[in-house]
Amino acid sequence: MNRQRKTASAVAAVAVLSLSLTACASGAGPADGGEASIDYVIWDANALEPYKDVIAAFNEEHPEITVNIQALPWDQYWTKLQTQASSKTLPDVFWINEPNAGLYATNGALAPVDTADGMDPANFPDASIQSYTFDGELYAAPTGYATMGVWYNTALFDQAGVAYPADGWTQEDFVAAATAISTALGSEGVFGAAAAPWTGQETSYNTIYQSGGEVISEDGTTSGYDDPGTIAGVKLWVDLAQAGVSPSVAQITDTPIPQYFTSGKLAMMWSGPWNANSLKDSEIADTVAVAPLPTGESDLVTTIQGGADAVSAYSENKEAAQTFQAFLASKEAQELYGAAGLGIPAFNGVASSFTDAFPQWDLSLFSDQAAHAAPYPVSLNTAAWNTLENEYLTKAWSGELTVEEACKQLAAAMNEVLAAEKK
Repeated sequence: MNRQRKTASAVAAVAVLSLSLTACASGAGPADGGEASIDYVIWDANALEPYKDVIAAFNEEHPEITVNIQALPWDQYWTKLQTQASSKTLPDVFWINEPNAGLYATNGALAPVDTADGMDPANFPDASIQSYTFDGELYAAPTGYATMGVWYNTALFDQAGVAYPADGWTQEDFVAAATAISTALGSEGVFGAAAAPWTGQETSYNTIYQSGGEVISEDGTTSGYDDPGTIAGVKLWVDLAQAGVSPSVAQITDTPIPQYFTSGKLAMMWSGPWNANSLKDSEIADTVAVAPLPTGESDLVTTIQGGADAVSAYSENKEAAQTFQAFLASKEAQELYGAAGLGIPAFNGVASSFTDAFPQWDLSLFSDQAAHAAPYPVSLNTAAWNTLENEYLTKAWSGELTVEEACKQLAAAMNEVLAAEKK
């Protein structure tokens, strides 16, 4: 499950799916030892069924708390959440990610995590805890994390006569393989690789850090897009797109990258471990393999980002909500999360619950790469400059601006937004 930054085009617009899981008859009311009903909202409909087991396990310990889970499509999720935050009607518990956590936490919309409920921050990677800590307070309980890898179609490599990715392969090896496959199979509508201006988490952010650049300074106050390494990391993907090795922005807008891959029209897809669940049942399942990301000039190989569960500061059932939040961060719940193939659990030492669920692939590469990962680039209002990234980088992809021009203009615009955050 991708609990991280996904593009709106990557998720089909579907009707809201909801499921109420109840262990006993109960009505809404404060969790003062009596019955309570809480809402839990997520953005992945594929997670609804697996979360039946999580909520059932929770209800074994807390039959007095009814959990009503609902999944919203990604392209509706944040818009609705913003509206609810403005009216102080946020769900009791809901998914949050790093690009959005700072905005909600610093504006008083999130309740601090109640560690007295048994949620121990020491059970999680420091980076995961720090990502959701603001002014010394932890505001969300980490659930999972993701680094990136390269999912590839062995059949397309074989048809093109190209060797599979090998351990220690480089950016140059990747570009050569993608170009060779596109050259050999392009007449059949096959692309070697794919990226778009809005796929930073999966693609350009990684090559930026591999090339010695940065998206944003470590303290989150200045843009890194005017750094030579950053420009080089973006240029790799723009060059592939302009050479026809990657689908165009317009094509990816119409047909999301995962759809190109599962339809057998894309040889390599840079993406996260969440794809395992859907790929195992896809038409190309027998020819799918996965490799670590290629390396560049830097010791950093990938970005790392994780999702978390937050409790609304406005919840009328805050005690019950925090009790459920603490359970979601427990070893038991995280093992269920991993075993269901939803992602790599953030709880230390239980990554194998996820990797063991897919013996056909060596998914340990995703957790192994965490040692060479850059923190996901965020600030207090990440969404504001994510919009600028899409605006300026699209001009580079289209050729309206050179990569250097687009990146430097983006850096200037981004610095204005970041300066406004300090006021």
